[in-house]
Amino acid sequence: MRKISKSLFLLVTLAFLATACRTKTSTPTAEPTATAPAASTSTKDLPSITAAAPDRTDLPRYESADIAISLNAKYQNPYDLRQVNLEGLFTGPDGQTMKVPGYWDGDTAWHIRFTPSQVGQWTYQLTVTDSRGTSLPTEGRLNVTVSDLHGWIQAGNWINPAYSGHYLVYQDGTPFYGIGHCDALNILVDGFSAETGVGLFDQMNQAGENYVVWWPLYSNSPITNTYDDYTVASLKVIDAVVNDAQKKGILLVFTIWDHPDLRDDKHPGNWGTGNWSRNGFNRLGDLQSFFTSPEAWAWQENFYRYIIARWGYSPAIGLWQTVSEINGTNVGNLRDEWHTKVNNYFVQNDPYRHPTTASQSGGGNDIAWPEGHKVMDAPQVHIYDPLNNNPVGAASVLAQWTSTMWNEAAKPNWVGEFGVPGNNLYPELFHNSIWAALAAGASMTPAEWNSGGSFGEMTPEMLADLNRLGQFVSGIPLAQLDPTPLQIDSQNPQLRGWGVAGQNGGLLWVQDFSLQGKSIEEIRAQQKVRRGEKIDIQGMPGGTYTLTPFDTWQGKFLDAFQVTCTAGKACPVALPDFKADLALKIGK
Repeated sequence: MRKISKSLFLLVTLAFLATACRTKTSTPTAEPTATAPAASTSTKDLPSITAAAPDRTDLPRYESADIAISLNAKYQNPYDLRQVNLEGLFTGPDGQTMKVPGYWDGDTAWHIRFTPSQVGQWTYQLTVTDSRGTSLPTEGRLNVTVSDLHGWIQAGNWINPAYSGHYLVYQDGTPFYGIGHCDALNILVDGFSAETGVGLFDQMNQAGENYVVWWPLYSNSPITNTYDDYTVASLKVIDAVVNDAQKKGILLVFTIWDHPDLRDDKHPGNWGTGNWSRNGFNRLGDLQSFFTSPEAWAWQENFYRYIIARWGYSPAIGLWQTVSEINGTNVGNLRDEWHTKVNNYFVQNDPYRHPTTASQSGGGNDIAWPEGHKVMDAPQVHIYDPLNNNPVGAASVLAQWTSTMWNEAAKPNWVGEFGVPGNNLYPELFHNSIWAALAAGASMTPAEWNSGGSFGEMTPEMLADLNRLGQFVSGIPLAQLDPTPLQIDSQNPQLRGWGVAGQNGGLLWVQDFSLQGKSIEEIRAQQKVRRGEKIDIQGMPGGTYTLTPFDTWQGKFLDAFQVTCTAGKACPVALPDFKADLALKIGK
């Protein structure tokens, strides 16, 4: 866990805040409201959809349509699914169906947002259900054309059983490797305008980044005032961020619950008082009842469904992070039970099936969470304490945790937060962490925490490092290669490495760790060029491969060479001269 610097968070523009509306508070019931009864036999008594106006009927594949809808229905609260339920059933040209939830925008209209995954004609049927039953369907069509977009990301083996489940791909099968960082609190730190959008996303595009970790509820929560009436200004801020991310090709690790939201002054650990006092669910009951009460769960379901309905349509949703650092909440011994319920809700109700993730905190025994990893789609850990004063050794720490998660299950894993205060150990600590994680089998670069204050922001050197890694990995379709971990041996005890490869290729990274344990000043002064080094690769499939070395500090590919490996035997490789570390692309 990192300390949170509230003062450095850039709040949303006054244009957004001016749209804020007063929220109402309804009296909570002791038990969940009764579900809607069976449909009436008389159609005139049923609810109805009186208008449905899509913003367009012709759209490219993986772009989105927004259908504005007017209803004739009976309900007191449009945010309570038990009172009113708007849905759309979309049928693709091959007969595939998607049930997409609708939502009240808090302002003027109901909406259903939809993103098609196939070229051709889609048809849809819209219905609304209230206490009287379900309306007759309102029908329409969308004509979907070819585009160069790739859709949202999913685990490789979800798209093609022959692909590795350890890596992510776009929905159309295009390779994806996550390159990004964590700006959980400060996603608007570089400004926002209606004309240019989110400034941070422009910086990320320049660096070749494609994902960012975000806590939208931390400073733009729509449930600050109450649990049952969402703040329109905050909803519009999140709309703007998601829309701009989709436009600019940035994927969001969209966090549902950040740990301060579910922590009060009674947490047994040294976490400080959280933000439960400004979580609108506190109007329904105390914090313990949030995790146990049937009515609190019913309203959680309403909130999760709303999130899916309003933002799940977007390919910019990379992962749903159901909770960040769950041990920093007051969930206690209900940790696994509650996490499983929340995780399963997103799995079962998100028609786009964005992968789920969650975490514990980043120190000592708190890092590991195998029970949670079994449930979530993309296991992650946070790593802080083991990195202190350890810029060279950070490589082995990141590689160890990546390998641990790889061995737990065939799922895409990643380090969702890491880092140390200040910039004294950077860029070396950052560099060694991201390259070691890649070589050990991570599906995305570790997400370095940025919150201002002592932890600062991404530096030009760090962004350049991410850009070089992206340059290296861009031509390596890891999911399609379906690699397995390699063992890298060397007669030189000061060399180590990690790698993954399949029948048709992969990658590896070798590090000179002779200066591990030295001060950063000694590391920078005493680095030397390694000449004539050799390694043995264990685990390579038999065949002749082309190895292309890559200077990770200069961003340059070196002269390629060939090696012939025999299955079941060590594959000897003579390395070119290098300083500090060297990456190698393996191909045929």
